[in-house]
Amino acid sequence: TGVAHILEHTALCGSDKYPTRDPFFAMLKRSLSTFMNAMTGADYTMYPFATQNQEDFYNLLGVYLDASFFPKLSRGDFLQEGHRLEFNKADDPDSGLAIKGVVFNEMKGAMGSQAARYSRELSAALFPKSTFHHNSGGDPVAIPTLTHEQLQEFHRTHYHPSNARFFTYGDMPLEPILKRAQELALSKFERLDVSALDVTDEVRYSEPQRVEVTVPSDALVADKEKQSVVSVAWLQINQITEEDSGLESFALGVASDLLLSGNQAVFYDSLIEPGLGSGFSPGTGYGGSRRETSFSVGLKGVKEDDVDEVERTVMSTLEKVAEEGFPRERVSATLHQLELSAARVSTQFGLGAAFGCMTTWVHGGDALRPLRTAEFAAALEKALDADPEYWQKLIKRRFLDNPHRVTIVGKADSEYDAKLEAAEAERVAAMESALSEDEKKVIVAEAAELKAAQETPSDVSCLPTLTTDAIPRLAQTYVTQHGECGGAPLQLDVQPTNGLTFVNVLFDLSGLPDRLVPYVDLFAGWLDEVGTQTLGPAELSEAIKLSTGGIGADVNVVSSTQDPDSCEVALSFSAHALNRNVPRMFELMADIASSSRWVEEQDRLRTLTTSLAAGAGASLSSQGLTYASMIAKAALSPSATLDERMDGLPQVTELQRIVREDAIEEVADRLAEVAAFVFGGKAPVLRSRISAEEDAVDSAKDGLASFLGSLPAAAGGSADGERTVAEAMSSFEASKAKTFLAVPTQTNYAAASVRTVPYTHEDSPALYLLGQALSTCYLHREIREKGGAYGGGCSAAPLSASFSFSSYRDPNQLKTLETFKAAGEWAALKGSFSDEDMQEAHLRAFKALDAPTAPQGRGNSLFLSKLDNESRQHFRDGLLACTKESMRAAAEKYLVGTEHSVAMVGNAAAVPVAHGVDGWTVLDTNGEAIQ
Repeated sequence: TGVAHILEHTALCGSDKYPTRDPFFAMLKRSLSTFMNAMTGADYTMYPFATQNQEDFYNLLGVYLDASFFPKLSRGDFLQEGHRLEFNKADDPDSGLAIKGVVFNEMKGAMGSQAARYSRELSAALFPKSTFHHNSGGDPVAIPTLTHEQLQEFHRTHYHPSNARFFTYGDMPLEPILKRAQELALSKFERLDVSALDVTDEVRYSEPQRVEVTVPSDALVADKEKQSVVSVAWLQINQITEEDSGLESFALGVASDLLLSGNQAVFYDSLIEPGLGSGFSPGTGYGGSRRETSFSVGLKGVKEDDVDEVERTVMSTLEKVAEEGFPRERVSATLHQLELSAARVSTQFGLGAAFGCMTTWVHGGDALRPLRTAEFAAALEKALDADPEYWQKLIKRRFLDNPHRVTIVGKADSEYDAKLEAAEAERVAAMESALSEDEKKVIVAEAAELKAAQETPSDVSCLPTLTTDAIPRLAQTYVTQHGECGGAPLQLDVQPTNGLTFVNVLFDLSGLPDRLVPYVDLFAGWLDEVGTQTLGPAELSEAIKLSTGGIGADVNVVSSTQDPDSCEVALSFSAHALNRNVPRMFELMADIASSSRWVEEQDRLRTLTTSLAAGAGASLSSQGLTYASMIAKAALSPSATLDERMDGLPQVTELQRIVREDAIEEVADRLAEVAAFVFGGKAPVLRSRISAEEDAVDSAKDGLASFLGSLPAAAGGSADGERTVAEAMSSFEASKAKTFLAVPTQTNYAAASVRTVPYTHEDSPALYLLGQALSTCYLHREIREKGGAYGGGCSAAPLSASFSFSSYRDPNQLKTLETFKAAGEWAALKGSFSDEDMQEAHLRAFKALDAPTAPQGRGNSLFLSKLDNESRQHFRDGLLACTKESMRAAAEKYLVGTEHSVAMVGNAAAVPVAHGVDGWTVLDTNGEAIQ
């Protein structure tokens, strides 16, 4: 029923000390938190927060403690967040019945993909009896059976200090934090025996199992004959009861990397390269985040006739590893990656440690296991030295001789979601027919009560808050040095990078032939995948892993801070490594740039394209908001148009065509053309950047100079007479989209955008602040609370001169687009925003602007987006000077009476508009019109 998940939501809807409606969302705008959330897994619910401000920390601690231990859990909040029956016209019992609720719709969206459904079935089969068997988020079919009384009882039995764990990280003294927790909550309870709540060990199978399940088809597939999914999975280590489970679990994690990660991996060679499927199946990998660990491997995009062959190949591959083990050099490469990961400074380290420790700690195990990576790595090296057959024995014991093995076969059904919708409609119709007149009156009354509560202004005066006095007036700045290296401008950022060196080189793509745009993102993504003249694909992958933290590329499309129609388009070629490996890092970069085997590795390209096409087709349902946003924005600016051509629906459909037609030779030739342009002297180096510690700078500069010197001299230009990227962008004309993309899903994603002003314009700060205020003061209430969507809001993007609205996992369609319009009209009314709203908008805005930046990222916005300290401070000053009137005026000027560019990705079984009517374009997943 998702009781723990629904409780997580309702616990944050008001408490004894803070009885206001929805204090969690209220605190999001009364705080400078860098992280606030709540999340539920199969065995625990966590309420994490983080902030850089001590007063803020104690404010949030008090709110979270009261929400956890003393929540109101009112029936109204249960109906809003969990589930409720409501008539389509709330006051009309004859208008048809529906099930609504935030979590109900969230889980319909969360389970709205083949990957999600298959992963859920995999867990259910692997864990037949324990809590991990169940969908902790809630099965949309079962959620409506949960009662308010069951929710309250679950809180009474589980939310007690005796059943709780507390984790803190940071530079504040621990004792005052413990004292505050004791005073605010813990002292009000007596110790309770909670042993009955302990998660029990799974009942192990005595022989292998085979399960067949039905899953949805992916939204778009290149070959309809290849839609089966198959995995072989094992339940492995009990991390609580087994001796030395820490080391063995660590070793299995390393083994998983060796079996699966990169084109040199064992299963890549035996499963992916032969083309048995389009890619690894959902859930593939080592699962060390449960009380008992697991491993799964398999394929998706499999012919039904090849399912058994996949299973046989999995077993024969493991039998081979059990005979031969793993080469020590490959083990060293994986351990090197772990060393790099531990050295790389992260702004989320504390949160990551908190998430990691709960895995075992909630069951009475080792709380500090996530911090023992170096210890386990040393122990594994020692074990390998002591026993040359360590890996063979481990694979035999945990895989081949392990009877708790499950083979799960998923058969795709293109009507899966439609059948769910029909089954739900049938259940609701049965409920409706059974309703008495009195029960109908109760439903009407509860809907009216809920609406009244949602529309009543919430008194948040009981909640603690920071004020704008907590906002620093000056932007955080870092010393950046500018110079020259290898004949190109160099930006040098000397930072405490903890023994790592980072490098980035930008190549100008403005002269690239426009016809090659569909291949640029493929080129960037596969730059390290096809090998070189000296190293095959697997050898290159291994060399990169052994000596660097990664070598890769991205396409960087950035609008001018003064003119959104003026864009810089560049290929960002980057890498990082431990200081001792910097010379080798640059050698590998030079090898990749000078001799990548695009034409020679067509079989490799076929494998990569098949996998990417499958993932892209599946993402149309699971990442609907991303595609809706790209469609809406693409009509407004040349940079957004280019982004959509490379990453949006046009690219998804092009990938399907390539796979369908096996047009790999065409792809290889085009990628080789891109490579010749970028690294052959036609794409000038715009600038380079090094981020490193002082004592590593000279080595990095020498390596960068050598790399740049190995490239042909810049000649510039493109093929004679060809239209270039720059020419295509300069001829852009803004328009408006009005598109509905129909995909197999039970929920909808909506996006609307309007063109505004660039970063340096005097109205830009007011628009940015308006996005913060309008999201919390209007759209949260209308889209989430009233509309039942999982999320929704709006934001200004000063660097792309746009203002955008969105909704996520939304049961509504055109109604949401109307809400977007109404939001702008509401914001333009005098008196809509209060002084308190203004203060909260400032806090939300600056928590985003002042979020922590890792050392290696300091200076990156200057390098990539040309945001210098003066421009950032000018924008900051503009934000601080904003008033209610400047926000209202911005809404009136840019949002009222302005036609939105809109797009929806939604339920193909319930398309609300017709193609060609009222300006609408209705597309299927192939990008073709639905007449």
